[in-house]
Amino acid sequence: MKSFIKQALMLGGFCFIVSLCFSFISNMIGEIANMALLLVFVVMLLILCFKKEYKFISSFQNKFPKTSNFIEAFGYPEYFGTIFITIPGIIYGYKAGMAQYNGSEMPLAPVAYLHYCNYIYVAILCLSVIWAAYRSFIKK
Repeated sequence: MKSFIKQALMLGGFCFIVSLCFSFISNMIGEIANMALLLVFVVMLLILCFKKEYKFISSFQNKFPKTSNFIEAFGYPEYFGTIFITIPGIIYGYKAGMAQYNGSEMPLAPVAYLHYCNYIYVAILCLSVIWAAYRSFIKK
């Protein structure tokens, strides 16, 4: 099970890094690339649930243990963002779109929730990078 969690965190870290690169493209192509990346991420995670291990991730972890610690650290905020920001955003967007289509009142955006999620996201990102630095350079 420990190998599965490390592999899943590595997938999340790769997704985080590639998504960060796509976010600098500020047009429709960047948004489509991010959605396609999310779809590929979910599919690869589902395959990992049945397969239990990817060979390319295992070889990367063995060749570059310090780098893989940092990529795993980037996986934590990726999962938090997907679960607590992206999925509720999709649900809110669906409800707002249906309200606009039906001509009824649009639901209010949960502004306080998003502020708290943003603070927690940044805290998780900072703590996970500090943890990866400790694990890579201090802990023996």
